[in-house]
Amino acid sequence: MKATAGVRIVFLGNPLRGDDAAGLRALALCRRFSWPDGVELVDGGTGGVSLLPLFRHCRRVILVDTFLTAGRAGGINLLRNVTADALAGSDGAEHGGGIKGLLALVPQLVSPAPVVDLMVIGGHRFTPCTLELSHELACALPALCWRLHGYVTEELMPPGLVSKALAGYRLHITGCVQGVGFRPFVYRLATGLGLVGEVGNIGTGVQIRLAADEPTVAAFCRRLRAECPPHARIERIDTEPFDWVSAPRVFEVVNSQTKGQGARIPPDLAPCPACLAELNDATDRRHGYPFINCTNCGPRYSIVRALPWDRAHTAMAEFALCTACDEEYGDPGNRRFHAEPVACAVCGPHLWLQGAEGQHIRGAAASLLAQCATWLKQGRVLALKGIGGFQLACDAGSATAIGLLRERKHRPAKPFAVMMRDLAQVDAWFELNDAEQAQLSSPAAPIVLLPRARLRPRLAGMATDALAPGLAHLGVMVASSPLHWLLLNELDGPLVMTSGNAGGEPICTGNRQALSALAPLADAFLLHDRPIVNRCDDSVLAVVAGRPRLIRRARGFVPEPIPLPAGLNGTVLALGADLKNSCCLAGSGRAVLSAHMGDLASPACLDALGQEVERLPALLGIRPRAIAVDLHADYAATRLGVRLARERGLPLYRVQHHHAHLVSCLVENSHGPNEPVLGVVLDGLGLGDDGSLWGGEFMLADYAAYHRLGRLRPFPLLGGDQASRQPWRNLLAQRVSFSLWPELQSRCPLLFRDEAETLLAMAPRFPLTSSAGRLFDAVAALLGVAPAEQSFEGEAAMKLESLAGRAQASACYDVRVSREGGLWQLDPAPMWPMMINALLGGASEAVLAANFHLSLVSGLCRMVQQLQRQARFDVVALSGGVMQNRLLLAALIEALEAMGLTVLTQSRVPSNDGGIALGQAAIALARGRSRGKAPL
Repeated sequence: MKATAGVRIVFLGNPLRGDDAAGLRALALCRRFSWPDGVELVDGGTGGVSLLPLFRHCRRVILVDTFLTAGRAGGINLLRNVTADALAGSDGAEHGGGIKGLLALVPQLVSPAPVVDLMVIGGHRFTPCTLELSHELACALPALCWRLHGYVTEELMPPGLVSKALAGYRLHITGCVQGVGFRPFVYRLATGLGLVGEVGNIGTGVQIRLAADEPTVAAFCRRLRAECPPHARIERIDTEPFDWVSAPRVFEVVNSQTKGQGARIPPDLAPCPACLAELNDATDRRHGYPFINCTNCGPRYSIVRALPWDRAHTAMAEFALCTACDEEYGDPGNRRFHAEPVACAVCGPHLWLQGAEGQHIRGAAASLLAQCATWLKQGRVLALKGIGGFQLACDAGSATAIGLLRERKHRPAKPFAVMMRDLAQVDAWFELNDAEQAQLSSPAAPIVLLPRARLRPRLAGMATDALAPGLAHLGVMVASSPLHWLLLNELDGPLVMTSGNAGGEPICTGNRQALSALAPLADAFLLHDRPIVNRCDDSVLAVVAGRPRLIRRARGFVPEPIPLPAGLNGTVLALGADLKNSCCLAGSGRAVLSAHMGDLASPACLDALGQEVERLPALLGIRPRAIAVDLHADYAATRLGVRLARERGLPLYRVQHHHAHLVSCLVENSHGPNEPVLGVVLDGLGLGDDGSLWGGEFMLADYAAYHRLGRLRPFPLLGGDQASRQPWRNLLAQRVSFSLWPELQSRCPLLFRDEAETLLAMAPRFPLTSSAGRLFDAVAALLGVAPAEQSFEGEAAMKLESLAGRAQASACYDVRVSREGGLWQLDPAPMWPMMINALLGGASEAVLAANFHLSLVSGLCRMVQQLQRQARFDVVALSGGVMQNRLLLAALIEALEAMGLTVLTQSRVPSNDGGIALGQAAIALARGRSRGKAPL
């Protein structure tokens, strides 16, 4: 306490009695203000006669305290020149430390007695052993401090003595903090703590400015991390001192600034429970509105055009808010506070129908959806505009309708996914485990592959054989938007919901494009006027070995970044492979995979990739300084990358296909760039550095380099690319391994055509391959589940896996480990006679399929054991498209872990070619570093 003071402000309170602590909290806030000379701030504790010395040697004392007035909690009252007699009749009873008694003693014991003012705030409750203030009081505390500061500086001090400058801190938050309700969360947290300042989006994330001291800011940051919204991800919080030119009086959300680039964009989010409840509430103004959303759900990535995340930068910019929506948008207590896509039936997007003949049908959403349901029950095919693109729907219980859709899409066997209204409906059809339930009900709402064996008996079932012919799993998802939910609510069962495209092209996104491209496929169109800015197909995953594993990464997951290990600096654009293409943009310690593009044999898919490599860097604010491509010069993605590198004058990195598979697994598992592992990579085909076609590889590798240690024994790829489409050619290529040909004629007639003899005679002219995928094709052809020509990639292998899942293995065939040409080889030659003899002896095809899986796992483990004798490693990484085989992957993980090895597998990134661009990008960054060129 100073010897003398002009004005002494005494803050009273008990920090352990809830709102009774308001006076002491006000002291902490007031200390951040600039006060003129002669003003002293004092902690008066719980009050009482011990405060009498504070009334000496000053001309004015201001007491700051809480009065228990629950009906006016947060109300502020200034009592000037107060006395004990005046207090008795004032608003508020005598409180705690006995202010009335204290004031009665001051004139008797202090001379000269100061003028006494009393500033009180209404408290809601004084709860013993409670540290938190009530919400009402916490929100009002900054106003109390500002009123106190204004009273002292403007009324009690001579003009010109006070500067309103105030020290504070600026916080820069990076991560997924835009479009996820982060600013409303910061607002509520700050006001609840009685802080003043502001929060706003900037190009790199979110900026917070607080009028607070360092300990308060540190505590605030801890709560930011601990309590952030469920869809937000804080990667980093940087703080720096900041001086306010004009001190803030409240905490507010301010307009966004475009400075900087690199903010994260959240993926699209399925409807939250609160929005679904409103959707079904007949008294709610958004009842039945197909585009309902809030800060916790709704479109994000699919509608964003630029950052920062503001309505003006999204597809909702053209929809001006009505008065009611604008009030919700500006109300801190509303969950639509600063929800950029917010809308209602008055001001938001609308639906309409268009028939095959071009007629428009408009009306209320409920009547339009009822008409759609009627058409679907009649067996018609409906094209509807979804979140990230158009979809084609038909009745999942009608084999006739499914057959019609297959005929129109020229899709004879590839499985269709089904959509159900919600998790409860899925549970009525399937027995689900916890992991499957979690994925189905997640905000991503992906397609989850569920075993058909766990379908519950129903009176009217799905046409499962028509949906997934010859396969053991069925893709199921729940409604990913309110529109889908409302449509499914009009029906009794699930709908087929497949990509709205034709001939392997990208899914349609625009109304005009869909009306043209999908006209031969659909009988009617359900359209709306909210633009789709970023194409994003449905994601697909399977739960294998207890973990969800993405097969197609798109809606709900894109553009979530994958963190890069420390040391991989620079920026690079990787173009991926030609099948299941996606590109990858890496920089600033993270990598962003694009949504699934499709197969680049389609010119339209290649055009879409060309657009994406321009759009993604612009959207994310990352300018690539290098290009990475596959080693195969004839890949369309490689040719595009070579052209981009040449046009932009950028370094080009050519990356071996299987090394990229392996490193994509390492990145996902945050494995260090300089820590070698053994990679087991099994897939279809990829060009090796020796010019041959690899596909069953064992390599010791880190990010920058690899050493090939082993392979599957090569065999001729009879007919070149034709062997990838016709599985029987791969069985024919195994003829050198067995001689029981005549007995197989009735089972495999294709092997005895003249064409087969010609192919065998030409075998030395065809390239050799170590492809594991073609080995699966050969076994599928032997066991009679492979078509003469596959209608989609992996068809034979998927049917072989499904066949194997119906039986238990009865034998483990020999798969030999041998040495040839400086490489170890895994040779299945001994397996063939054993399998053929068993088949001809009447053994079940399903048992033989299971035996093959067991035998391959056993052979892979023996190869790993052999390589351990040659190279030192204790970590094995598994990747490649064949690792999507559930039976193989689960058994291989278990067996390798039983050997004492750490096994790395993929979950967030597909192990197929859809994830290969991530590995390409990381390898390019590692090579740039090792050559002393980082950052690129």
